[in-house]
Amino acid sequence: MADYSVYPFIRNDKPLKRNHKYPIYLRVRIYDRETKVPTHLDVAPADWNDKKKEPKERTLRLALNSKVLAVETFLNGCIANNMPLSLEIVKNHLSSSNPRTRKSSNGTFYDYYLAFVERMKATLSQPTIMAYMITYNALKAFRKAIDITDINLTLIEGFDVFLRDVKGNNDGGRANKHKNIKTVILDMIKHDLPVKNPYPLFKMPKCSVKETYLEKSEIELLRKLYVKLPKGSLLFRCLEMYLFACYCGLRLSDVVTLKWNNIDFEKGLIIKKQIKTRAEVKAPLFERARDLLLSVLPSKKKIGSEDVVFGDACYPYVNKQLKELARMAGIDKHLTFHTSRHTFATLLVMDGVSIYKIQKFLGHKSVNMTERYLKYDLKMAQVNMEEIDTFS
Repeated sequence: MADYSVYPFIRNDKPLKRNHKYPIYLRVRIYDRETKVPTHLDVAPADWNDKKKEPKERTLRLALNSKVLAVETFLNGCIANNMPLSLEIVKNHLSSSNPRTRKSSNGTFYDYYLAFVERMKATLSQPTIMAYMITYNALKAFRKAIDITDINLTLIEGFDVFLRDVKGNNDGGRANKHKNIKTVILDMIKHDLPVKNPYPLFKMPKCSVKETYLEKSEIELLRKLYVKLPKGSLLFRCLEMYLFACYCGLRLSDVVTLKWNNIDFEKGLIIKKQIKTRAEVKAPLFERARDLLLSVLPSKKKIGSEDVVFGDACYPYVNKQLKELARMAGIDKHLTFHTSRHTFATLLVMDGVSIYKIQKFLGHKSVNMTERYLKYDLKMAQVNMEEIDTFS
């Protein structure tokens, strides 16, 4: 027996309506249970083909077929996303699709979105999954209920304005959220759900190519702030991770997943499989990075263990906290966690380190990518390199 079946019938067990027509219902069977759901269509008894279970009139037949197809497509999507089939989810879906009965707390797009994230947990990194959930929470803040039929250009443009004007997201933050939504929509289309992709008509926000880095004096300002912050506070933990990344060049995704067994204190190395590229990186453990790690080490027994060093508790808030930290330290720059990576690379090249070595430290496959990090200006070129002692 198939998992489900959907077919129409007329409710001739009910009295004729005032227009002398019978209501058309769908009989939906899930495994060994079934229910009857209204289509909000009706037909005169003489205009119903009882053998074929369809209206004789073409226009009404097409309207009914579209409703049957919508239910079948929804159920196929549930199967594709490993969602358990039940009569309840069918009723909720039909209720949310009907403007007269739609419940503000129910959004079919959200159901699919969460199912997609759950399905992708086996292949995506934890920080990437968290990024999808940050996008989900932003969508929920924008609109409590979003049905599949609500996905259009107007919705996407409204969400973009909400991110910019209400949430204060910059171009990069908005672009990343749109990419997540677009990926889910394309997955829905791949599974034959009745949704159109509005993104070809949407002008995606683009980050301005401005590689921000911190000068040595600005790192010192953050170091002084670090010792003044309440230990264990959100600001303290975010700054702790940021300073560490300035000293070693790891991405945020690699900092939050860093384990004690990734750190070789004897050889002075951080050896880790990168979350983004899946390639191994061997980063030098400079003195400041080493000192910071030892300051957060709860016990020597943790060295070589599978325990995480920093964890991901700060991940959703880190860039917002860095904005506040820059203000508190008196640094007039737009800081994101990725600026730590640019800072690491820039200060090394100013100290005369070979770009090919920096490429290895950053885990870049191509030196061209490293060169993008090192577009330093005339002021940097005029710095006396002998006066810089990198991260010591």
